Amino acid sequence: MEESLNLMLKAREVLATPSHKGLEKIVETLSMFQDFNEYQTALTLLNFCATNFPNCYTLMLLKVYRSSSNGDIRSHSICFLSESLFDFRTRNLELSRIALHEIKPLVIECLIMQETKESDMKYLRRIVSLITYYVVICDNGGWHELSDCILWLAENEPVKAFHVFIDLPSVYMNFIDRFMKIIVEKAEKVLFNPEKDRVEDWSLALETVVKMGIQILDTELRVDLIKNLINTLVKSVKELVEKGMEEFLVQGLEHLERFVSRDKNLYNYNKEQRHFVMTFMFKIKDFVTQSKEIVKKITQLLKTQDNAARKPVVKVKPRGNQDDGEEYERGLYDHLKTLSSVDILKIFVSNVVDDRSREIAIRRLEVVLSDHTWKKVEIDISEMRQLQTLLISCLKQERISDSMFKVLGQVVNHVVYEMFKHQDVAWDSLRDYIASQSKTKFQRAVYIFQCLTTPLEDDEFVIHVMENLLPEIRIRLNPPKDLLVDNSCWVLAFTGAFCATIHLIKIPSQAESVKEIANEMIDSVRELVERGIEVGLVRRAFRDLENIVKKQMEWYETIEYKFVKGLLWKLYAIKGMKWESKIVLWRINVIVERRVNEELKELPKGKFDWLNLPEAERCVQSEILLADYGF
Repeated sequence: MEESLNLMLKAREVLATPSHKGLEKIVETLSMFQDFNEYQTALTLLNFCATNFPNCYTLMLLKVYRSSSNGDIRSHSICFLSESLFDFRTRNLELSRIALHEIKPLVIECLIMQETKESDMKYLRRIVSLITYYVVICDNGGWHELSDCILWLAENEPVKAFHVFIDLPSVYMNFIDRFMKIIVEKAEKVLFNPEKDRVEDWSLALETVVKMGIQILDTELRVDLIKNLINTLVKSVKELVEKGMEEFLVQGLEHLERFVSRDKNLYNYNKEQRHFVMTFMFKIKDFVTQSKEIVKKITQLLKTQDNAARKPVVKVKPRGNQDDGEEYERGLYDHLKTLSSVDILKIFVSNVVDDRSREIAIRRLEVVLSDHTWKKVEIDISEMRQLQTLLISCLKQERISDSMFKVLGQVVNHVVYEMFKHQDVAWDSLRDYIASQSKTKFQRAVYIFQCLTTPLEDDEFVIHVMENLLPEIRIRLNPPKDLLVDNSCWVLAFTGAFCATIHLIKIPSQAESVKEIANEMIDSVRELVERGIEVGLVRRAFRDLENIVKKQMEWYETIEYKFVKGLLWKLYAIKGMKWESKIVLWRINVIVERRVNEELKELPKGKFDWLNLPEAERCVQSEILLADYGF
């Protein structure tokens, strides 16, 4: 109660004033990201302002963008506003008529400012689209000024005009008539004069002509105009093919596919609108070669017939509708594609969006980081450092489902991989998180640790974690007495024990710990098998172990190979183990054999050699032993 009252007072200080400086200071704190506590405080206050004072919040952020001299602050202000307006719409939260009266001219100013960069337009065009939506809902006297603005942009900065136009909801024909001729002419100029390094401009022009057809067909049927637009689209594609620029065309059509997918779902294309785009695809399919697949995808995207009567785009639909949910998720995912990894994680940290939105955000972030790992995209090390701090906050949050936490673990692993490539960059806060949570939140702590499938070459990091985590693992390796309760803790203890030994095995001072924990793993499995309760426990642990080994294989050397082979051998030799469990061990062995370099392979010489213990007398050679067990 006291905290809420404090936030209310601070929000009023920021918003109940003609000056935008208070809100600009908050945005500056969020954009600089120097101190985590300051960042978290600023984010909480910003979210509170958005939720409780949407009209003032929208107005003030536009003022920040218009007036700030700092480019980063300006970009962050419209990024936050774009996300918030989208959230307002999904929650059926409307801006007031009075606020819109002040907001509309501010939006126009932001669009035509000399300082407005093209990179800002992805956010601004979304803001324009959403404000237009509210203007139509409130019947706020129309927005002729926006029509004039698009005309001015088309004449002076056509690419910006394309951005603004393609995201508009359905508007009246007299709104479009003001700028239709000039914007189509400018689009044609770009389409028929493609520049190899400006495929985004070409695709924007293509989307503009397509959107013009969509808009016209939503208001009236003008056959002559539609025919001209189709001819323009087809001719532009044909010329690219004739110039030998079909790779360029493929990229442009991929942009178009994403646009049509988003626009169709947001504005619910009618039959004529779908037919318009499909006609374009039909007319180009015979003279393209490399583009056939993407043409087919776009056609398939539009084939689904909407049997229900088309709803007006300005109608506010009831929450909870399944179609609305799917539309929202697609829209959110498309929006996330425009954000940096840090901005995506900020959405996950935020308490404004619902759990489903947070899950979509964290899954998108995992995809982005995975693409970075595989060198499909490039993320700067400074951005990774920002992710480090935010991720620790995420790990400590209470409101995270198990499914989200699992994805979060993969995200942490991607960042760890990047950080450990730069040996001067430590992640002490992650080390401290795992260590501090080992007792109180063992399952989450050990899960994050086993997600770290990259080699942990910082011995201090590993030892500090193990000093706290390993005793808890050993306690929980004791076989459970009752199968009627959730025994996932034992499974995590088993896989955590394996990860501990793999990361400790090269540290000489930890040799005894490795031996002890490995033998405890084997003894625990043996007891479960002897008690006849391996199903649901041992087999599940083996399957999880299989997944971990697959991810670790890239960096296994002789000592890891030797250890894993010996462990598999000892587990396989447990009497009474069911064949289904042994099959999983066999699969792990196949993975190890296929993916470890032959030069690194060295089999254990006997029963005890795999842990570097003195060999027992009359020990059978490893090749014979392993063969006996199917290895």
